[in-house]
Amino acid sequence: MQFSSILLCAGLLSAQTQLAAQDKCRVEGKVLNSATAQTLPRTSVTLQASSSALTTITDGEGNFVFTGLAAGRYSITAKRDNFQSDSNSWTLTPGEEKKDVVLRLIPYGAIAGHVRDEAGDAASNLQVSAMVYAYSPGGRQLRTRSTATTNDLGEYRLFGLLAGKYFLKTAQRQAFSVDQIYPAIYYPNATDPSSAAPLDLGAGQELLGNDFTIRLTHAESVRGRVVRPAGSTQTSVSLTASGMPTTNVAVSEPQGTFELHGVAPGAYTLAADARVGEKLYSVRRPIQVVAGDIEGIELRLVPPVDLNGVVRIEGNSGIKLSQLRIGTEWATRVAVKDDGTFALHDLMAVINHPTIERPDALFVKSMRCGNTDVIESGVDLTGGGCELVVTLSANSGQIEGNVVDEDEQPAKAASVTLLPQGTKRTDLARFATTDASGHFKIVGVAPGSYRLYAWEHVDDLNAVWYDPDFVKPFETLGRSLQIAEGGRETVSLKRIAKPAGQ
Repeated sequence: MQFSSILLCAGLLSAQTQLAAQDKCRVEGKVLNSATAQTLPRTSVTLQASSSALTTITDGEGNFVFTGLAAGRYSITAKRDNFQSDSNSWTLTPGEEKKDVVLRLIPYGAIAGHVRDEAGDAASNLQVSAMVYAYSPGGRQLRTRSTATTNDLGEYRLFGLLAGKYFLKTAQRQAFSVDQIYPAIYYPNATDPSSAAPLDLGAGQELLGNDFTIRLTHAESVRGRVVRPAGSTQTSVSLTASGMPTTNVAVSEPQGTFELHGVAPGAYTLAADARVGEKLYSVRRPIQVVAGDIEGIELRLVPPVDLNGVVRIEGNSGIKLSQLRIGTEWATRVAVKDDGTFALHDLMAVINHPTIERPDALFVKSMRCGNTDVIESGVDLTGGGCELVVTLSANSGQIEGNVVDEDEQPAKAASVTLLPQGTKRTDLARFATTDASGHFKIVGVAPGSYRLYAWEHVDDLNAVWYDPDFVKPFETLGRSLQIAEGGRETVSLKRIAKPAGQ
């Protein structure tokens, strides 16, 4: 009898063990080079759960496998030197075997060349930058992605670069004389970024022989005086080109004079700042440096300005005014009061562009200082503040629809962008992502003309919103819409495919 009980317990334990084994999950797949579709051996693959992680290395054919997994939510990431990593995530049900998982790593590229002076001698210890255009409501601006320093042979190599369009730039170098410099050069031989030639780098590509010749140029000086308020401290003057600080100097005491040396010809913004207690006094002035020094500039510091106003909502929104926040690029957003009034304190006395944080269902109908609408121009505070009246409207339009891929199948996770036409109001742009059925909805659309696009992949959505040149090649793939106040539109779109190699 006792022996039978032991056999029964052993049988039950065996059955439970078999059931537990059946509940275990399995994940297997491979890692590929996205540019060549070749497998990637010796690549690290990590499977991450909420409280634990497993890591393995792909075999000689780029394969990996994870076994004995509990059901649950997992993320998987593949990493390898000189490649951008790739990730995915899903939920495993009990006993599920997830096969044919494919992770595609994008190979980094490189750009290399030499920098020499006009005599052909190597320019060593000189910084070279790979730059790309970044986009914002203020326009497009070059931003540095990678830097390298030339060696004793004048060689530079910029590596770890993703595929894209790059602009190369050498740093400015001071010569032996204070009135001579080697100005910054954009590849191949331009002193202005608008004349630079872009380099198109493919995934995993190596672009060699991108050589610069830097040439000695006569440098100019900028001299002047800062007129400061009583009690001012920490006074400084700076010169900025293309949004990037070039030179910064302290102001001499007690005359308030300043001198900026080694300035290459070009367009700049001359700025002066000083503090009086907790308040920042400032002035900004555009200048053009050509042949010859600039003398006798007077920079008169002005106090910060307050901007007061009121926010109104047209239509039935059910939204409290106190849910809104308003600010500018020179001031942190503040909450609007229950009666709609607001006060922004200590703004720089320059042109300010107010922005209002609001629910998607509302759109900005107007912003007025007196009789002037300042939505596009911004509020000019150089002559003092004004009473800003902001009108929001709940009578917005709505667009919904479906996106299909090139096979006419629902396009999941497509990026849908709505771009205003015939206006500089980038705040009217809207964005949505399609669901699993390819459906999307965009609310809070202001009346006007628009163009609608659906993208499989865009590296920088700001480029879509703020750079007309980026969108131009795809105009025929978009859909034109005219939205009336309170209008409703239903549309169908075809997804714009991701470029090969990305």
